[in-house]
Amino acid sequence: MNGLPPRESPLGPHDLEEAAAKLSDQRDRLRAEIATARETESALRRDCALDAADVGATTLAIEELHTRIDTATTLLERTLAALTRIQDGTFGTCATCGAPIARERVMAMPHAERCVACTERQSGP
Repeated sequence: MNGLPPRESPLGPHDLEEAAAKLSDQRDRLRAEIATARETESALRRDCALDAADVGATTLAIEELHTRIDTATTLLERTLAALTRIQDGTFGTCATCGAPIARERVMAMPHAERCVACTERQSGP
């Protein structure tokens, strides 16, 4: 954060409970998705045939699984960080400017770390 004290969040206790439930469900789903993708990769590697076409298809499938695992892992990390912010009382506060994140944004994307203005500034033109 930029050193400014965080401002009061527009979120109430019910909002925090709802966000925590969404994040917990997302955490569990992502962990299961990652585990399933890793199991699928292991099965593909075990069943890899010697035929060049099969090896190529298997390699492509494994690359796609890695992409899915990477994407899910990144979202899982953001989800776990959001759950930590709920516990430490900083959930709903922009990690960059300290301003409250709009309730609608946080409830739609509970893993959001920044307000819309800071997200747009970070993304650039």
